[in-house]
Amino acid sequence: MLNTLTNRKELANPRRILMTHYGNITDIVRSIPLLVALRHRFPCADVAWLISEQAAPLVLDHWAVNRFIVVRNDWFKNFSELHRIRERLQSFAPQVTVDPQNTFGSSLAAWLAGAKYRIGFGRKQSRWFDNVRIVTEEKHKIERSLQLLQPFGIYGSSVGFDIPECEKDRITIRNILQWKGLHGNFAQLHISADSTAARWQEERFGVVAKYLLEEWNLPSLITRSGYELELRRAESAVYDADGAASLAPGTTLSERGALSRLATIFVGADSAELQIAAAVGTMCVGLFGPTSALENAPLGQEHRMIQAKIGNDRKQQRRASLLGSMDAISPELVCEKCDEVLTEILRPSAIPMPQATPVQRKVA
Repeated sequence: MLNTLTNRKELANPRRILMTHYGNITDIVRSIPLLVALRHRFPCADVAWLISEQAAPLVLDHWAVNRFIVVRNDWFKNFSELHRIRERLQSFAPQVTVDPQNTFGSSLAAWLAGAKYRIGFGRKQSRWFDNVRIVTEEKHKIERSLQLLQPFGIYGSSVGFDIPECEKDRITIRNILQWKGLHGNFAQLHISADSTAARWQEERFGVVAKYLLEEWNLPSLITRSGYELELRRAESAVYDADGAASLAPGTTLSERGALSRLATIFVGADSAELQIAAAVGTMCVGLFGPTSALENAPLGQEHRMIQAKIGNDRKQQRRASLLGSMDAISPELVCEKCDEVLTEILRPSAIPMPQATPVQRKVA
């Protein structure tokens, strides 16, 4: 932590700030509030973001960032690529860097940029490069990243995302909804997850879709990430929904974000899509098995998170991931949480009756 008055003055009004976070897309979404808080505090600063090419389209027009330095995840393992990124970093010449990723590559980028102050958590491999180290007891990843604002004199910052939406994505999603006949309220059920162990069984999504149509007159749209296996799982979920859900075509991450803006409710496991849906203001039911909801769930009391019982220590979490902890989350529990969310949004008596024949079977 900074101690001298001179250092505090230098960080009171920095001209150029670089954030180094290019890893997991889900964690990248969680780091957006850090940038938003920096922009609010320093509206005239030149802010850059070292970001992965997979995540860049999601935030490319974000108002809080002046420029992006887009990299591959293995950028520092290739000499020519490392040299190119080093030149771009030094061309920007930040006074201060902020590293919420806390890896060798992210802290190396801060060092290569030549920043005088390199703020990070100083853990594991990043300890060789961070020279302003933050110690925090916060468990949630968003709240933990916001602790990196302390050297700037920023405490208790509000959480804001302001994820941009491009007109092209909006038009694409409007066309998809029209094609699928979804002209009013609908549920977005996302079957993909950040890891194989975090997936929820596709037939259970079908059960939830049938329940939502029967009890809430709410049709569902099944979305997925762009893998062939996920397509087969999505098709299986639609089949099990027995007419209560339709399959969304392949979409990009930013298009799925535009879809979430229009959805009445989002249901899905730990994924970037869950974080984005919550960030754009959609009420969510999140399913957590091998990962901890306490650390990873979207912030906000309006959401409902379901945590499979996996214990608190790392050994228990690793064992849970091997034993299929997501199986412990029943469709009945998910439907119950959907009821809690939808009761705050919709009044069953105010929802018009569907034109299609309703599903006959209910969740046991």
